Amino acid sequence: MDSSQKSPVSRGDAREVTREKLETVLKSFHKTRNPDVDPVLEIRDWTIEEKSSEREGFLSEQVSASVKYVSAGEELCAHLLFKFLPQDEHALALMRENLFDLREVKFYTQVKPALENIERAHLSADDLAVPWAPALYYAKYDAGQESMLVLENMCPHGYKVEDFNKGLSYVQAKSALVAIANFHAASLALQVKEGKPLQERFPFLYSVEQAVTCFAYLVERLLPTTLGFFESRKNRQEVRDRLQRFISGKDIKLVLREALTPSGKFNTLLHYDFWCNNLLVRSEGDATHSCIVDWQMLAYGLPALDVSLMIWSSLTPSVRRQYGQTLRSDYWAALTSRLAKFGIDLGTLGYGRKDFDAEFRAADLVSGLIMLGSTDIASGFPDREERHVEIIADLVQEGIYS
Repeated sequence: MDSSQKSPVSRGDAREVTREKLETVLKSFHKTRNPDVDPVLEIRDWTIEEKSSEREGFLSEQVSASVKYVSAGEELCAHLLFKFLPQDEHALALMRENLFDLREVKFYTQVKPALENIERAHLSADDLAVPWAPALYYAKYDAGQESMLVLENMCPHGYKVEDFNKGLSYVQAKSALVAIANFHAASLALQVKEGKPLQERFPFLYSVEQAVTCFAYLVERLLPTTLGFFESRKNRQEVRDRLQRFISGKDIKLVLREALTPSGKFNTLLHYDFWCNNLLVRSEGDATHSCIVDWQMLAYGLPALDVSLMIWSSLTPSVRRQYGQTLRSDYWAALTSRLAKFGIDLGTLGYGRKDFDAEFRAADLVSGLIMLGSTDIASGFPDREERHVEIIADLVQEGIYS
C-alpha cells in the first residue's frame, strides 16, 4: 500500500489514518517501552477496515488497521484499533459534557499503567498472561477539539463481542467476572500498598453526582417506554402497577445517590458500565477469557455495582435465574484469590462475604434503575422487549423496586 492511501471514508485531516499517522503511533509505542532509544522503523504494508464488525464500544468512530513493519531489524505486525470522537452530534455532546473521552485516555495513560506496575511487583507471569483490558499504543486529547485513542485490536487474537440477543453463557459470564475481579483487586492493592486514596490519586474519576444526574435522566426519559411494554401484556399488569408505585413514591436522584455512595469498608475502582457489549470474549479449547473495553465511566465505589450490572444486563432471564447466585460466588472466589496474591486479606479491613452479599441490595437497585433507562436497546425488537419485560418482572418479584 502506497504512502498516499488513507482510511476509506473521508474524515477530515484529524480522522484520516495515513502512513504518517501509523508511524507516529508505532514510534510512540516503542518509545514508551524503551525510553532511552529513539525508534527507527519502516512500514512495509498496511490495511484498513472501517468500523470492523467486532467493535470496541459505541461512543466513538472506529477504524482498525493491521500494519507490517520492521523495527531494529525485526519484522513485526501490529493490530490497531483507532477510536475517534463520534460524528453524531448527540453522542458528541454527551461525550464532551461528561468528559468520557478524557477519562478513557487517562485510564489508559495513568490508571492502567499504575495497576500494571503493582501487578508486576506482586504477581507471577502466569497471573499476568491474560490481559483484563487491551494494550495502549497511542493517546491524544485536545479539549474541545479532537481526541484519538489507539489500542491493540484484540479481535485478531480470537476475541469477539458476544451477541446481546443470545446473552452470555454461564462460562462466559464467569470469565467476565474473573476479569473484573482482577481489575478490582489491582486497584485495592494499589491503594493499600501505596497508601494514597484512589479518589485523590485519580481526581478525574466519574463522580457520584455525575452518575446520579446521568442515570436519573435516562430513567426519566425512557421510563414511559418501559411502562408501555407492559400495557400490551395483560398478564403483567401487577408488575406495571408495582413499578409505577415505586417510581411515583421515590426521589430517584436520592435513591441513586444513597446506593452509589462508597461504603466505609471496601471500595475499588469500577468500570461502571460493565455489560456484555463492553466485553470481548475468547474461547479456546476448555479456556474462556474476557477482556474489558470502554472505560469512559471509570469510577470508585462498591464492587458489587459492577457485578450486579453484568448479571442483570447480560444474561438471559433463564441463565440468570439458574446461575446468578453462583456467579456472585465465582466473583468473590476470584477476588479473594487474587487479593491473597497481593498479600491482602479483606478480613483485616473488617469486610467479609456477608458484607459483600448485603451490598447487593443497593447494587441491584442501581442495576434495576439502569434497566429502566436502557429501554432503547430493546425498542423495536420483540425478543429483546420480552427479555426486558422479564428482567423488570424479576426485579419486582425480588423486591428490588420497594
